[in-house]
Amino acid sequence: MTVKLSEGRGLTELVESHRKLYDSALIDTKLNAIIRDAPQSKLSDWDVHRILRTSRSVFFNSHVEVVSGHHTATYLRFESIAAFPQLIRLIARDMADWVLRRCPNGELEGIVATASAAEVLAEAVADVVREHQRLSVVLTPFDHETGKIGTEIATGSVRPGDRFLVLNDVTTRGNCVNKLAKVVTDHEGVVEGMLVFARRDSGQFPLVNELTEQFPFYYTADLEMPQWEPEHCALCKTDKPLVSWKDMPEI
Repeated sequence: MTVKLSEGRGLTELVESHRKLYDSALIDTKLNAIIRDAPQSKLSDWDVHRILRTSRSVFFNSHVEVVSGHHTATYLRFESIAAFPQLIRLIARDMADWVLRRCPNGELEGIVATASAAEVLAEAVADVVREHQRLSVVLTPFDHETGKIGTEIATGSVRPGDRFLVLNDVTTRGNCVNKLAKVVTDHEGVVEGMLVFARRDSGQFPLVNELTEQFPFYYTADLEMPQWEPEHCALCKTDKPLVSWKDMPEI
């Protein structure tokens, strides 16, 4: 039976072990091992490495249940990145550069994102783009208990024919960015592209490949973070304590 870790000594030990890791030279090797090239971004692998190391946002040798219910040993906590305005500005400038190259003539109406940590990034991208053209940010609800996003938006914020980008912090299976795209098309808008900070599907989930083929798709980082259904999780067989994504602490 899987042991769930939600509070107390176990989480304290998890934080302490990762603080030691991030204070050691070993962290460079471990981060380099999970970073893959992201062709749409002008940021280098070194930039991505710096973002992850500065924010201490990646957990290694852990056992985390993500929003989808899958388990992983390597987890990205985007909230840790969002806590650093200078890192968000760095990511946002690169995203905005891609946006302006894709749509240089002011034909975009805005960005649809969700009211989670992704909102910080969406607003930062919009701030950069607004130096060149107007751009609105439309938010859908986010349930901080379940991690699920809603589809309700302010009346009139997406109108027929409006051109929108959709943005989320990370994508694993592709479901959330696809759901945001459906918010646009359900209101007869046009999806001009998708943006996420990190793609972490590790080639396991076909929908992500379908979306990257169907839409212009930007990701700052491509991270190797394999995930498994609980019944196929080797960590469960070792009784390694399981942590919910929502309980993952700052390091």
